Amino acid sequence: MNRIELRVYGCKKYAMNRILTLPFFRPNWNDARYLQIFLLTSFLLYGWLFLGWFEFAGIYMAAFTSCLLTQHFWARRKGLPSGSWKSAMISALGLCLLLKVNFWPWMFLAGVIAVSSKFLIVINRKHIFNPTNFGIVALILTGNAWISPGQWGSGELVVLLIGLGAVGVLFQVDRWDVALSFLFVLFLLEYARTLLYLGWSWDVLLHKFNSGTILLFAFFMITDPRTAPDSRAGRIIWGTMIAMLSFFLSQFFHLYKAPIIALFAVSLITPLFDRIFQGKRFQWLHQ
Repeated sequence: MNRIELRVYGCKKYAMNRILTLPFFRPNWNDARYLQIFLLTSFLLYGWLFLGWFEFAGIYMAAFTSCLLTQHFWARRKGLPSGSWKSAMISALGLCLLLKVNFWPWMFLAGVIAVSSKFLIVINRKHIFNPTNFGIVALILTGNAWISPGQWGSGELVVLLIGLGAVGVLFQVDRWDVALSFLFVLFLLEYARTLLYLGWSWDVLLHKFNSGTILLFAFFMITDPRTAPDSRAGRIIWGTMIAMLSFFLSQFFHLYKAPIIALFAVSLITPLFDRIFQGKRFQWLHQ
């Protein structure tokens, strides 16, 4: 091997070693975001393979492209570690699973708005809104997007997959209290109205919770550890308020997107919760 070949070989070996040291190839599996990305991707593939979502491929690509590019732009400006791409990936998957649009530019805009909100709407070094929630609400207000609770069908398999997958994520980030308080209070309110007041059967009540949309919201959106209140007491009250407002909006204003609106509204007072109920601020693991 002559001198030129040795130099080329050395450059290739150096480049490969640099690539293999990137976080993509050295994941820290204690970071719950890897599990969350795996689960949300699995749900998206389920919809793609069994529910006919393949026609939205271009819209899904717009979500991933806009979220990752926007995250890269702000990460460079803020000097964030390279592992911050995982949060953008979760935001993109959330938009794909919950938001419906007719044209890909609207989804691209939703991704830009969602990720940018983390960097532009901040109080005491903590972003106020869940990025996916903020992007969905912003697009719904334009009149060019909507939520489709019926897109998952009513199969028990979806409920089982989402429920089992959520257990690992919630206990890893210690945010199970938010999901349980929200679902428990909402179930009690729906039980009181559906069975006690209206006299309907259990099937009607259970059908309301046999939805992939409500479970994704409860297990993967309101449980975002970076936007929920820091203390456990604050999170339980916070989740209860979201459930009560969601019930009020759905029953008296017939809003099928009531949980999304409720989370957006209650998030406005999250800084007040953090001041009254002080707790340890959550931080993602960085490499």
